[in-house]
Amino acid sequence: MDATIGESAPSVERAFEGQPHPGFWGLVTPRSMAVAVVYAFVFSMVSMRIYMIVGLVGAFNMPSNILCFVTLRGLVSLLRRCGIAAAPFTRQENVFLQTSVITCVNVAVASGFATYLVAMTSDLAKSLSESPDKEDVVEDVPMGRYGLLIFFASTLGIMAMIPMVKVMILDYRLLFPTGSVVAHLINSFHTPQGAYVAKLQVRALIKAFAGSISWSIFQWFYTGGDSCGFQVFPTFGLELYKRRFYFDFSASWVGLGMIVPHVVNFGLLFGGCISGGIIYPFLQSKKGQWYHTENPSSLNGINGYKVFMGLTMVVTEGIYNFITLMTVLLLDFYNKKKENDSGVSKYMLKHPSLNYDDRKRLEVFLDNHIPIIGGVVGYIVIGTMCAVVTPWIFHQIKFYHIAILFVTIFPLFFFSNTYVTGLTDWSVSTTYCKVVLFIIAAWIAKPGAVIAGLVACGLALISLNVSCQAMQDLRTGYMTLTSPRVVVAGHMYGVLIASVINPLIYLFFKAHARKSGPLGTKNSIYPCPSAAVYRAIALLSTGGVKELPKHCFTFCFITIFLTVTVETVRLVSQRKDWKVQHYIPCMTAIALPFLVGPTFTIDFALGSVVLMLWTKVNRQSAALLSSAVAAGLVCGDGIWYLPSSLLGFFNVDPPICMRFLASGKPAEMADAFLSTLGT
Repeated sequence: MDATIGESAPSVERAFEGQPHPGFWGLVTPRSMAVAVVYAFVFSMVSMRIYMIVGLVGAFNMPSNILCFVTLRGLVSLLRRCGIAAAPFTRQENVFLQTSVITCVNVAVASGFATYLVAMTSDLAKSLSESPDKEDVVEDVPMGRYGLLIFFASTLGIMAMIPMVKVMILDYRLLFPTGSVVAHLINSFHTPQGAYVAKLQVRALIKAFAGSISWSIFQWFYTGGDSCGFQVFPTFGLELYKRRFYFDFSASWVGLGMIVPHVVNFGLLFGGCISGGIIYPFLQSKKGQWYHTENPSSLNGINGYKVFMGLTMVVTEGIYNFITLMTVLLLDFYNKKKENDSGVSKYMLKHPSLNYDDRKRLEVFLDNHIPIIGGVVGYIVIGTMCAVVTPWIFHQIKFYHIAILFVTIFPLFFFSNTYVTGLTDWSVSTTYCKVVLFIIAAWIAKPGAVIAGLVACGLALISLNVSCQAMQDLRTGYMTLTSPRVVVAGHMYGVLIASVINPLIYLFFKAHARKSGPLGTKNSIYPCPSAAVYRAIALLSTGGVKELPKHCFTFCFITIFLTVTVETVRLVSQRKDWKVQHYIPCMTAIALPFLVGPTFTIDFALGSVVLMLWTKVNRQSAALLSSAVAAGLVCGDGIWYLPSSLLGFFNVDPPICMRFLASGKPAEMADAFLSTLGT
């Protein structure tokens, strides 16, 4: 049976009849390439900063799409008002621009700048082991070479996706929900009614942006020292502040909370409450009985419980979902075979139930498809180059390690991860990459195994993320009559941008972090919570956790049982369509506060509360404008971060330090000291 609508449904493509359809170079234009660089830089910087602080980052597909459309539409209008001839801004050029930006942002998140690359440093290694082996530490990765590796690993994911395009989109007719939603958004923007909607969204975005950056500038004046400003306001009292439970007045986190699903946000808050309010105080009371180290960040002490309980939740949920989704995949294949559904493209073209839109889309898609042989040859060539470049940067991993992964394991992971994303919109690439990390580290099992495992993990994460995102974009291209060759050109251009600007952004953050502490350390403004998880898995794989504190594995086993129980209840409730499914959080969300603390959970939950109240007051307005407002809040706070950092580099410090002290003796001592200062 066809997954298509009947001819009686409103046609999208008929509304675009008569509009010009430029060739390849009419869509891959200098103006879209220039705008792509600007927004790729902005969203990559914002995403990397969020990931370094929180360890979780939301999708920016919708905000970036709105900004891309408005910017190029406004540029075309401006040129025409100035009497300069400008080609019309088509939805196909919009797809190229959007694809370039999102690909760069996706690579920024997957390139390890907040995870496995930080996990290689000595500062993070010493936080998990008092005397790490020198072979398991890489202090400074040469960013020029690493940018080259990013390019090859990302291109490998694109090449691996090409042979699967017709199978995923045409034969099995997978929806790829995010790609479909973006396509509907682009189609609506480029109709007369869509232009009006876009204006409303842009006005909301500009207002939120202005408010966010104004608030950030105001806060800056009160941060003239360590632990100063509104970001350290003890919202719920000084005792809870010591446990990192407070609201830090961050507009970007509140905006991100409006994008992230409610169940995730309240899961984060729940995890912060049980970790900081129940488990950690209990473990602190066992000091001297279960552990004796004075180092709060060593795996031999309380940090061992924190890291491995959080790690257990993340890995257990990942494996559980991997098994579940693989079962769905196999059952789906079985059902298609049982129904004798060949699903070939020619059959679809001839099928009488196809409406006008589907026929037009299939015609454009098949006339401009990329030959499978191109993807296969590209995979072999790029894989060989990747296997040569990687040991050139990280000598701990060998050519044959990478070659075996590319030939045996990666193709299976590419297919299954992309197929699952098409069914559920849920990529489990982080689980696959942790499996690769475990395999390589356990295989080598000697000094250098930790770095080798992290490198292999990085190759898997970059290529898998790019591959499934590329298929989402091709689904967008299919629904907007965009040539697959134009979409792949957008991917390649986005990868090229990413391999240049993302290492520079990382170096910028690394230089700025030196004031408070190196990247990945708990005192740093960029604690990179996920980095400890990756290194802990590598240590576990090589048998480096023999000195864990007493009862640590008991807590881990309890955590495994609870995770499996919660995930099973959540899965059953979804299958039975119980209402309780909307209130069961994923265990990964609960695990994050175990690793980084509960501070940001207040902001995320507040974002959900704001959106819920807005929806209750005006559901239509919230649905139409919430993404734009969230984008404005996130971008405003993120953009101010750049000039504030530059002010710091030029020794321009805020004039005021606002701090909070307990009443009684601490306040009296502060008053006594202040009275000795001159006016």
